[in-house]
Amino acid sequence: MKKSFCFGGSRVANRMSERTPMADGCMFCGIARRAPTSTTALLYADDKVVAFRDINPSAFRHYLVIPIEHIPTVNSIHRTKDDHQLVSHMVKVGKDLLNQDAPNSEEERFGFHQPPFNSVDHLHLHCLALPFMPSWRQVKYTPLGPLGGFIEAEKLLERIKPQAEVYT
Repeated sequence: MKKSFCFGGSRVANRMSERTPMADGCMFCGIARRAPTSTTALLYADDKVVAFRDINPSAFRHYLVIPIEHIPTVNSIHRTKDDHQLVSHMVKVGKDLLNQDAPNSEEERFGFHQPPFNSVDHLHLHCLALPFMPSWRQVKYTPLGPLGGFIEAEKLLERIKPQAEVYT
Protein backbone atom coordinates (compact mmCIF):
# COMPACT_ATOMS: atom_id res chain seq x y z
CA MET A 1 0.00 0.00 0.00
CA LYS A 2 1.36 3.41 -0.93
CA LYS A 3 1.84 5.71 2.05
CA SER A 4 0.49 9.23 1.80
CA PHE A 5 1.70 12.38 3.49
CA CYS A 6 -1.97 13.31 4.01
CA PHE A 7 -1.74 16.62 2.17
CA GLY A 8 -4.62 18.99 2.91
CA GLY A 9 -7.48 18.91 0.45
CA SER A 10 -6.95 15.31 -0.62
CA ARG A 11 -9.54 12.56 -0.26
CA VAL A 12 -7.30 11.01 2.40
CA ALA A 13 -7.19 14.24 4.39
CA ASN A 14 -10.97 14.63 4.18
CA ARG A 15 -11.44 11.13 5.63
CA MET A 16 -9.03 12.00 8.42
CA SER A 17 -10.55 15.28 9.58
CA GLU A 18 -11.24 13.90 13.05
CA ARG A 19 -9.06 12.39 15.71
CA THR A 20 -8.53 8.66 15.50
CA PRO A 21 -6.12 6.18 17.05
CA MET A 22 -4.55 5.72 13.61
CA ALA A 23 -5.45 6.89 10.11
CA ASP A 24 -5.04 4.64 7.08
CA GLY A 25 -2.46 5.96 4.67
CA CYS A 26 -0.96 8.53 7.05
CA MET A 27 2.82 8.30 6.93
CA PHE A 28 3.16 9.95 10.36
CA CYS A 29 0.80 7.36 11.88
CA GLY A 30 3.09 4.67 10.46
CA ILE A 31 6.09 6.34 12.08
CA ALA A 32 4.27 6.80 15.39
CA ARG A 33 3.14 3.17 15.45
CA ARG A 34 6.56 1.92 14.27
CA ALA A 35 5.10 0.23 11.21
CA PRO A 36 7.39 -2.39 9.64
CA THR A 37 7.56 -0.27 6.48
CA SER A 38 8.80 2.81 8.37
CA THR A 39 12.55 3.38 8.22
CA THR A 40 12.44 6.55 10.33
CA ALA A 41 14.86 6.48 13.26
CA LEU A 42 13.15 7.67 16.43
CA LEU A 43 15.01 10.03 18.73
CA TYR A 44 12.41 9.64 21.47
CA ALA A 45 9.31 7.54 22.11
CA ASP A 46 6.84 7.11 24.94
CA ASP A 47 3.16 6.19 25.20
CA LYS A 48 1.99 9.64 23.98
CA VAL A 49 4.53 10.95 21.42
CA VAL A 50 7.48 10.11 19.21
CA ALA A 51 10.22 12.41 17.89
CA PHE A 52 12.44 12.19 14.83
CA ARG A 53 14.54 14.32 12.48
CA ASP A 54 12.73 16.31 9.79
CA ILE A 55 13.54 14.82 6.36
CA ASN A 56 13.94 18.32 4.88
CA PRO A 57 15.52 20.34 7.73
CA SER A 58 15.16 24.11 7.75
CA ALA A 59 17.61 24.80 10.57
CA PHE A 60 20.85 23.71 12.18
CA ARG A 61 18.74 21.10 14.02
CA HIS A 62 15.14 20.39 13.03
CA TYR A 63 13.08 17.75 14.81
CA LEU A 64 9.41 16.83 14.71
CA VAL A 65 7.44 15.65 17.73
CA ILE A 66 4.14 13.97 16.88
CA PRO A 67 1.39 12.42 18.98
CA ILE A 68 0.82 8.71 18.55
CA GLU A 69 -2.91 9.40 18.27
CA HIS A 70 -3.88 10.76 14.85
CA ILE A 71 -4.77 14.42 15.44
CA PRO A 72 -5.06 16.16 12.06
CA THR A 73 -4.10 19.78 12.81
CA VAL A 74 -3.92 22.45 15.50
CA ASN A 75 -7.59 23.11 14.70
CA SER A 76 -8.33 19.70 16.26
CA ILE A 77 -6.75 20.76 19.56
CA HIS A 78 -9.21 22.10 22.13
CA ARG A 79 -9.27 23.94 25.42
CA THR A 80 -9.07 20.79 27.55
CA LYS A 81 -6.72 19.57 30.23
CA ASP A 82 -5.73 16.54 28.12
CA ASP A 83 -4.90 18.58 25.00
CA HIS A 84 -2.99 21.17 27.03
CA GLN A 85 -0.97 18.42 28.71
CA LEU A 86 -0.27 16.75 25.35
CA VAL A 87 1.03 19.94 23.72
CA SER A 88 3.04 20.79 26.86
CA HIS A 89 4.58 17.32 26.75
CA MET A 90 5.41 17.68 23.05
CA VAL A 91 7.21 20.97 23.77
CA LYS A 92 9.11 19.48 26.71
CA VAL A 93 10.29 16.54 24.58
CA GLY A 94 11.42 18.93 21.83
CA LYS A 95 13.26 21.20 24.26
CA ASP A 96 14.98 18.25 25.90
CA LEU A 97 16.14 16.91 22.52
CA LEU A 98 17.51 20.28 21.41
CA ASN A 99 19.19 20.85 24.78
CA GLN A 100 20.98 17.50 24.40
CA ASP A 101 21.90 17.88 20.75
CA ALA A 102 22.38 21.63 20.27
CA PRO A 103 23.02 23.19 23.69
CA ASN A 104 24.82 26.20 22.19
CA SER A 105 22.30 27.12 19.48
CA GLU A 106 21.72 30.83 18.90
CA GLU A 107 17.97 30.53 19.34
CA GLU A 108 15.24 27.89 19.43
CA ARG A 109 11.78 27.98 17.90
CA PHE A 110 8.86 25.63 18.62
CA GLY A 111 5.57 25.69 16.80
CA PHE A 112 3.01 24.33 14.39
CA HIS A 113 1.87 25.21 10.88
CA GLN A 114 -1.83 26.07 10.76
CA PRO A 115 -4.15 25.12 7.90
CA PRO A 116 -3.93 25.82 5.04
CA PHE A 117 -0.16 26.18 5.58
CA ASN A 118 0.43 22.71 7.01
CA SER A 119 1.79 20.15 4.57
CA VAL A 120 0.93 17.01 6.57
CA ASP A 121 -2.43 16.38 8.21
CA HIS A 122 -1.05 14.83 11.38
CA LEU A 123 -0.25 17.25 14.19
CA HIS A 124 3.50 17.83 14.39
CA LEU A 125 5.58 20.21 16.46
CA HIS A 126 8.55 21.74 14.68
CA CYS A 127 11.55 22.01 17.04
CA LEU A 128 14.21 24.21 15.49
CA ALA A 129 17.68 25.08 16.76
CA LEU A 130 18.58 28.16 14.75
CA PRO A 131 20.13 29.50 12.56
CA PHE A 132 17.86 28.70 9.64
CA MET A 133 19.68 26.93 6.85
CA PRO A 134 19.37 28.50 4.33
CA SER A 135 18.27 31.76 5.93
CA TRP A 136 15.28 32.29 3.59
CA ARG A 137 13.54 29.28 5.18
CA GLN A 138 12.63 31.45 8.16
CA VAL A 139 9.62 32.63 6.13
CA LYS A 140 7.96 29.22 6.63
CA TYR A 141 8.17 29.64 10.39
CA THR A 142 6.73 33.13 10.72
CA PRO A 143 3.31 33.89 12.25
CA LEU A 144 1.04 35.61 9.71
CA GLY A 145 -1.38 37.22 12.14
CA PRO A 146 -5.03 36.64 11.17
CA LEU A 147 -3.93 34.61 8.13
CA GLY A 148 -2.53 31.90 10.38
CA GLY A 149 0.76 30.54 9.14
CA PHE A 150 3.01 29.34 11.92
CA ILE A 151 1.80 29.42 15.52
CA GLU A 152 4.43 29.32 18.21
CA ALA A 153 3.89 26.56 20.75
CA GLU A 154 3.58 28.98 23.67
CA LYS A 155 0.81 30.89 21.85
CA LEU A 156 -1.06 27.65 21.20
CA LEU A 157 -0.69 26.67 24.85
CA GLU A 158 -2.17 30.03 25.88
CA ARG A 159 -5.06 29.54 23.47
CA ILE A 160 -5.91 26.04 24.76
CA LYS A 161 -5.27 26.60 28.45
CA PRO A 162 -8.30 25.22 30.28
CA GLN A 163 -10.31 27.75 32.20
CA ALA A 164 -10.17 27.35 35.95
CA GLU A 165 -13.27 25.77 37.37
CA VAL A 166 -15.28 28.04 39.60
CA TYR A 167 -16.66 26.50 42.77
CA THR A 168 -19.52 28.06 44.70
